[in-house]
Amino acid sequence: MLIYPYSSASQSSKDLANAIGIKRAKHEGKAIKTDLLINWGASSIAREYNGEILNKPQAVAKAVNKLSSFKALDGHCTLPGFTESLEEANKWLAEGATVVARTKLTAHSGEGIVIVDPDSGDKLPEAKLYTRFVPKSEEYRLHVFKDKVFFVQRKARNKDIPDDKVNWKVRNHGNGFVFANKDVVFDNKKAAYAEAIQAVAALGLDFGAVDLIYNKRHGKYYVLEVNTACGLSGSTLDAYAKVFKDLV
Repeated sequence: MLIYPYSSASQSSKDLANAIGIKRAKHEGKAIKTDLLINWGASSIAREYNGEILNKPQAVAKAVNKLSSFKALDGHCTLPGFTESLEEANKWLAEGATVVARTKLTAHSGEGIVIVDPDSGDKLPEAKLYTRFVPKSEEYRLHVFKDKVFFVQRKARNKDIPDDKVNWKVRNHGNGFVFANKDVVFDNKKAAYAEAIQAVAALGLDFGAVDLIYNKRHGKYYVLEVNTACGLSGSTLDAYAKVFKDLV
């Protein structure tokens, strides 16, 4: 077993390889020789390989692109409304909806996201994808392998960040949020797990970290994206290491 990282600089792949006790495959060289390759976020494999692979590159390529992932998930999971049309997005805005414009389809950590409120007077920028903003009471990350959720996290407010620096609409590290894994509570755990498992399957992945939001008013979980090379540390790293060790 080897890990094929999306980049040789990927710290999460290094930590995972060390935790499992295996090596990472380099991007250059002759054919890769192993019985199982764990693809950690790579959209293509630069070397020849004919064995079994977890997370095929074409599935990863689909998952990392926000538009192609939404198209693949549509009909299988609950999603925010989305469109490629600026005209349609402007209609949503006129109807009183907050609209999220994504000017970059493969960005992360909130890069390329522009949120326009209907009463702001701001115009929507030209973008490759628009989604209707769904108010959320909670945001989660569910880690899935095959047809099982093996680890769960909730995005929690970082108390060390001042109130005026916190962005409740885009809950990431830079906006004052951290992942918590203790006492994670769901209004409907079965529904949340089902959405996460369906998302990974619909994209053709073997494993992934599924970002979900929960709208309490509607009683629904919405899939936002599936990460194929999420950050790993502490309990999250231990959970991934156990999953792949169990394969051996």
